[in-house]
Amino acid sequence: MKNAMQKTGAAFVLATISGLAMGQSGLDLDRAYASQLRSDADTRSSLLGTNNAANVNIEVMTQFRYMYNDRDELTPGALGDNDTTMGFDTPRTQVRLSGSVTDDISALVVFDFGAAENGTAQGTANLLVAQGAWSLNDNWAMLFGQWHNPVMGSENFAAEHTLAVDKSFTNEFFQVGYTQGVAFAYAGDQFKFVAAFSDGAEYITNYGTVSNSAFNAPGENDFGITGRFDWLVEGTWDQFADATSWRGSNYGVKIGAGAHWQTQGDTNPADNSGGAIPGYDDTTVTFWTVDAQVEGDGWNVFAQYVGHDVDISATTDVNYTNHGFILQGGMFVSDQVELFGRYDIIMLDDVLVAANTDDNFQSVTAGMNYYFVPESHAAKFTLDAVFTLDESTNIDAIFGGVGSNDPSTTGLLGLSDSEMLLRGQLTLVF
Repeated sequence: MKNAMQKTGAAFVLATISGLAMGQSGLDLDRAYASQLRSDADTRSSLLGTNNAANVNIEVMTQFRYMYNDRDELTPGALGDNDTTMGFDTPRTQVRLSGSVTDDISALVVFDFGAAENGTAQGTANLLVAQGAWSLNDNWAMLFGQWHNPVMGSENFAAEHTLAVDKSFTNEFFQVGYTQGVAFAYAGDQFKFVAAFSDGAEYITNYGTVSNSAFNAPGENDFGITGRFDWLVEGTWDQFADATSWRGSNYGVKIGAGAHWQTQGDTNPADNSGGAIPGYDDTTVTFWTVDAQVEGDGWNVFAQYVGHDVDISATTDVNYTNHGFILQGGMFVSDQVELFGRYDIIMLDDVLVAANTDDNFQSVTAGMNYYFVPESHAAKFTLDAVFTLDESTNIDAIFGGVGSNDPSTTGLLGLSDSEMLLRGQLTLVF
């Protein structure tokens, strides 16, 4: 009995730090994975040391989109015919493998074949997660490998569990992304906690995109330290694994906070590419966030404040502090139709703001979800519209003058006075 509980605990904290979820039944990874561990415990214990497919759970998630982007040019005629961009896209196709090695050690490996998670090679297998969990007791586990940094609440929803077609631009701007390291995680009835020691994130040049890099790679940081704490005020943990709340759900409240700090340049080779801030060497990033999620009978609200301070020693030293805010909510109007809206804003430091330009970057999103199977994320269609309210001059400069960071994720292209984006997406999980 104790071993079964330990395996359940390992899966629980594995899901906590990975931000992934098993979506076919609408349940999160810790529930689905723990159930599989319990049901197959005796079988697997007799198969240790063998190569048997019964020890591996496989899940596939794929998203297919159509996007229509219309931009109001900053300079008339600068974009020519490119002020309107439209077409189909497959931003994510993920293969997720999970299983156990012993009664107390489990693992998760995730590959992605889209461009939304790495910003470059679409159709090429990209390793997102390769992570193990060693259950120390019913509540504590040690985690190791490559994972999604768990610090930011809005980023911890799996791609199929977001309200809108994708996460906000503010989320993409601040998110720490993926890293490699070790962590200790606690999961209890009312509290969750993760503390990690890692390589940090490629925060300046790649803004959180995946890099399965060697320890001496130029983009590697000296080290990073991450902590996140979640308090379940009311409700159950599994109801907060996604951003929605089904009809008939109980009232629940969860509050979270996280911080991340990393330094680069004292030991590892420095990456001098730096985009709009060339030649940086010594770089320190401090990140912090607070979020709250409230759910009820067919409705949900999520709010998050996030900020970071970046200190760069270069030819000319640069220090700036940016802030952001996300507010979103959704409501079911039938068992299968959910309406939602979102507002997000990035508030840039004056150091990054050019003269006579907007110091904020805001967007508004509105849309609907249709769930083919009630109370399940296994098959859903999402339709939404995104409107940017400010010119992108300063955001473009931060990303090297090439427009928004990763249009495969948000669909926003930048180089504009304002944008209107229509997105339709089909999500399947099997």
